Amino acid sequence: MDVAWPERREDVIAALGVLAAERPALNGAGPDTRFPDLTSAVHWLVDDTPWDLVDPVTSVGTILRNGDEADVIRAVVTAVVAVSDCQGAAASDVAWFADSGWCEVRRLAAEALTCLAS
Repeated sequence: MDVAWPERREDVIAALGVLAAERPALNGAGPDTRFPDLTSAVHWLVDDTPWDLVDPVTSVGTILRNGDEADVIRAVVTAVVAVSDCQGAAASDVAWFADSGWCEVRRLAAEALTCLAS
């Protein structure tokens, strides 16, 4: 099934790639120099979609292809929001990467990336 908004889907896939990746070597509290960086990845996944407030299944046909994709996105968004709630949206990348929930974000993002890429 194709989606109505393929560009938004590509943004979501790029965001998942950043979230799933090994954290970059950062100088102190310096920013992530990749693009998209962590801030953009979180923004593309959470702020540019309603998924922190509305079930991702509502995006089947527009950004997501099916319920399986909605399920994996739901899980990763929940994990990202949990880290955001603990660290705060303005916290440094280093603080986010050091959060106890970050390993779960990475694991779930990798699962979601695999699902959306297939």
